Amino acid sequence: MRICTLKRLVLAVVAAMVGIGAYAQADVESPYSMFGVGQLANKSMNVRLKGMGGLENGMYGPGLINSANPASYARIDSLAFLFDAGFYCKTSNFSTSTHAEQAANASFDHLYMAFGLTDWWKMALGVQPYSTMGYTMLVDSNDPDVGNYTTAFNGTGGLNQAVIGTAFKIGKHFSLGANAKYVYGDSKMQTTLYFPDSIYIIGSRRSEDLMVSSFKFDYGLMYCTELGNDYNLSVGITYDQPIGLRGKKTTYIRTIAADSYDDIEYLIDTAFYEVNDKSKLSMPQGFGAGFTLQKNNRWCLGVDFDWTQWSRFARDGINDSLSDSWRITAGFEYIPTHTSISNYFRRITYRVGGFYESSYITLRGHDLGKMGVSVGASLPLPRTLSKINLALEVGRFGTKMDGLIQENYLKFDVSVSVFERWFIKRKYK
Repeated sequence: MRICTLKRLVLAVVAAMVGIGAYAQADVESPYSMFGVGQLANKSMNVRLKGMGGLENGMYGPGLINSANPASYARIDSLAFLFDAGFYCKTSNFSTSTHAEQAANASFDHLYMAFGLTDWWKMALGVQPYSTMGYTMLVDSNDPDVGNYTTAFNGTGGLNQAVIGTAFKIGKHFSLGANAKYVYGDSKMQTTLYFPDSIYIIGSRRSEDLMVSSFKFDYGLMYCTELGNDYNLSVGITYDQPIGLRGKKTTYIRTIAADSYDDIEYLIDTAFYEVNDKSKLSMPQGFGAGFTLQKNNRWCLGVDFDWTQWSRFARDGINDSLSDSWRITAGFEYIPTHTSISNYFRRITYRVGGFYESSYITLRGHDLGKMGVSVGASLPLPRTLSKINLALEVGRFGTKMDGLIQENYLKFDVSVSVFERWFIKRKYK
């Protein structure tokens, strides 16, 4: 009966996530999502890890699906079937020294399952976002020959990834894993010129639609050892392979009749078009390392460091002037008494964490750093090992200096993690 109930819960959650994802797609993600492939998602979407500031590289557990380090799959319970699905809500305030604007969005976040093939060989399957793009920007300028003119930048879309991961135990202490990620999706970018001061100069628009469909790979290595007195140490290393994501691009250049962004537009002519031209995004390599120290069923703390060579990113061979980025993360979780029967709150897992990230975007001499703090909790479901996970993150991205834009955001994540022993051979029927 309990397994049937949980199966119904899983199906209900999946239906809800798909519905939310279809109805509440990203609105205004960030004006900085016009750079690179858009605003990047976390490597691992697990809400437990988000509650610890995004701590990922050295984290493992019998009921944890950590796609950021695929070597962690080898440490899941061999007799269990794991399922994890979640969504998020985010509200942001974008501001300069003179203006401010609010934005909000909500969307499906991830869906993963993992299971053991043998005691030493595990597998995970999932889908999650890779990047999102959503921006509209108007820039007013003046030229002596044409007078005032406005440039409008607009972009929508993003990339998703379907993940197949596997991991192997190597002896008692080591595990090795890999993820094959099928990256797919499309983005639409437009640049439009309006000339309100001249009746002799008509507006023009360049539109580029890019559809990506390609594979990328990342790898993980993990070392775990017991230190005695129920203490455990784990060290994790990750590597993202540099690769070219292939796709097709459609480009249009059109002339339009409109004096401003708010005017009704009329198409005059198509000056240039190119359909389904081959395109390639040169994705950079990345390294990550981290450690965690755990006391069984009581607490866990850890630190991560990640670095990505975004200076090597290019779109169709053209460098996007990005910079190498790095990130440092620290997190902590605590369970008062996981076996408590009389006090439910003592069985809740509490988490806190924080991070600082040097962004791959540098504008007007400023590194658009990102920083944030998070809190989280896991709420046990009655008479099961399954949990509802919550995480709240408060952060800041960018700066107001030299006319740039700063984002202050609040993000709430929720997921359900199902832990079921589905592979036990029953002795009695």
